Amino acid sequence: MKILITGGCGFVGSNIAIYLKKKLKQVNILSIDNLFRKGSEINKLRLKKHGIKNYNLDIRNYKKINSLKKFDLVIDCCAEPAIEASFKEPDRVFETNLVGTFNILKKCINDKTNIIFLSTSRVYSIQNLKKLVNKHNLTQPIKIKNTIDEKFKTSLPSSLYGFTKLSSEKLIREFSFTGKIKYIINRFGVISGPWQFGKQDQGFISLWIARHVL
Repeated sequence: MKILITGGCGFVGSNIAIYLKKKLKQVNILSIDNLFRKGSEINKLRLKKHGIKNYNLDIRNYKKINSLKKFDLVIDCCAEPAIEASFKEPDRVFETNLVGTFNILKKCINDKTNIIFLSTSRVYSIQNLKKLVNKHNLTQPIKIKNTIDEKFKTSLPSSLYGFTKLSSEKLIREFSFTGKIKYIINRFGVISGPWQFGKQDQGFISLWIARHVL
């Protein structure tokens, strides 16, 4: 079995790749990553130590993606998650997060490859999320009766990042219906862990620990 992990040199992708490599001895794990983000080179070395090859490719380039060998499963971890980047470089965010997923899906359809897509809680509408906390003092623990699940509203504005991820989810469903491929969509909330290079809006827990605990 062959598994391709997109964004394999990112925080999530690298940890998934190494975990699967340790657990699935007979499975060939490979990565694609354009090494754009800071820390990617470090994670590339981590992958190499575990015998995981990374293809230095940009998922926006369909010709390069389509030239890859056939895989049994794609785990799509590739995305620009920083909300700040949505304001500064909207074209890059749109092309990476949505066009990139489109390219991966076309490859999956051609090869009859199943896909696991890592989405985000950012798909949920900001206005509806704000209503949950209302005017509570967020410096103290609060009790919220309403919960967030896959049926929570996504129709109102979220962010460019949220829009691209929600649109990618819909693309996957469309391609699955027409191309007969299986998929899993997992919407992550705040995630944190080893080898996360903290920023204010992405990895802020790691950043806080680095500043106040270590």
